[in-house]
Amino acid sequence: MNIFTKIKNIDSFTHTEQDLADFILSHPLDIINCDIHELAKISYVSTSTIYRFIDKLELKGLSQLKMLVSSQYEDYIQEQDDTDYNYPFKEFDTHHTIIHKMNSLYHQTLTATKNLIDLKELMKVVQVLDEAQRILIFPGVGNIYSAGSFEQNMKEIGANVIIETYPYHQYLASIASHKNDAIIIISYANRATGMLDIMKEAKKTGAKVILISSTKYNPLFDYADYQLYFCSYENKEEKIASFSSKLSLQYLLDCLYACYFNRRYKENLNYRIHSYKEL
Repeated sequence: MNIFTKIKNIDSFTHTEQDLADFILSHPLDIINCDIHELAKISYVSTSTIYRFIDKLELKGLSQLKMLVSSQYEDYIQEQDDTDYNYPFKEFDTHHTIIHKMNSLYHQTLTATKNLIDLKELMKVVQVLDEAQRILIFPGVGNIYSAGSFEQNMKEIGANVIIETYPYHQYLASIASHKNDAIIIISYANRATGMLDIMKEAKKTGAKVILISSTKYNPLFDYADYQLYFCSYENKEEKIASFSSKLSLQYLLDCLYACYFNRRYKENLNYRIHSYKEL
């Protein structure tokens, strides 16, 4: 995950730690050449606050923080464009203007989603999917088509994937799951009926539960073994359409499929080509 994105999404900072976070987000380049005492001075916090801050980021020290700030700064800047995710175009915009604004929305969404990906977590999820006897997918109603695209890709290389789209069927499937299953829950903000109960039942069976959601906390977080995030800048109620979240989810699922495919690249490629020739 991009270090700036990680800092913005941690909600357990104390007041002084949050002051330091705000300073780094506002003046990232100012910290690169600082030692810990200089950083404490310019950010008006204590050195002990800096140490606690670094611990919460799960970093090895100030040098690693500075390295990440330096190397990931450009990606962070690209995410700071003034795109309105809910109303990306206005009533009297020309077609030309709308096309360019949508391009900007897509570009910013993809950058934001990439910044949210924790590579270690992604690697663990791919490993779980690779070892699973079955992969069950339970999408919320707004995510069915993206989930279906992922399901088709996986089936075309021989993966045993089952997608359930109705809440009652998802509940039954979660009860019948077992420890060798991987369950992917796709829920932007836990608005689907009964999804929490579904996750609770899945946890009882020992199945590995992978939650794909926005970064905004909801009770589903507490029952996930692994978690990936898609872009969560949209208002869930006031918007023209779910342009950003749908693109973000599709990109994330495509990355997940590509990483899964790459574990056995030649085998999967041969299987896919052979399957199409047989059709």
